[in-house]
Amino acid sequence: MVELTENNRLSSIPYVDKVERIYRVFLSRKIKKLTWYRVAKEAEVAFGWTHRVLKDLESDGIIKGNKIRDPSALFKKWTDRKDRRAYREYHVQDPTEILRTSKMDYALTGYFAENLIGHYLFPRYYQLYIRLKDASYWHSLLLKNGYVGKGNIQILIADEHVFYEKGLIDGWPTVSTQQLIVDLYREGAESVEAAELLLKRAYE
Repeated sequence: MVELTENNRLSSIPYVDKVERIYRVFLSRKIKKLTWYRVAKEAEVAFGWTHRVLKDLESDGIIKGNKIRDPSALFKKWTDRKDRRAYREYHVQDPTEILRTSKMDYALTGYFAENLIGHYLFPRYYQLYIRLKDASYWHSLLLKNGYVGKGNIQILIADEHVFYEKGLIDGWPTVSTQQLIVDLYREGAESVEAAELLLKRAYE
C-alpha cells in the first residue's frame, strides 16, 4: 500500500484494476446465474478483457466455466497482485461515535468487519474504505477529533469498485465477503487465520 502524505497528492491515487474487478464479481455469492457476460457487466470491464482473464483462470484449473473449482487459489492470485491502495492513519477520541454520526459513504474492512461477520478477531482498530471525493473531508473530521499517525482508524482509498456488494451488519457498512477475505490475507499474521475460516465458510 501507499501511505498518503502531504507530498503524495490525491490526484495520483485513482486507478481502475480490471483484473481485481473481475475476481471480485466472479467470487460473488449473491449472483444466482453467473455468466462471463454478467461478470463483464458487473465489473464494468470490456467482455474481451474479461474473457482473457477468466480463460487464464480456466487454463490454471481454478475455474471451470461459471464454477469456482479452487477458491483458495483464486484468492491467492488476488492477494498476490500489487497492492495499489492508499492509506492514512489517525488516532481519535471515540472513533465509534465519529463513524456512527458521519454522513459520508464508507465501508469497513479488516479487524472490525471480520469481528462483525466471522467473530474471530478482536476489533482493535477501524479500517475503512472511503470515496476519493470525500478524502479531504475525512481528513478534516479526523484531525478535528484527534491526530495523524498510527492509532485506531485507518482510511483506505482504492478503485471504487471495492464498494461492490457493500452490506450492512448491525448498522455498520461493510465490504463484501470476498473483499474482506482478500484484505485479511493482505493484513497477514492472525488475519490470515480469519481469512481462511471465512473462505471455508463461504466457498467450501
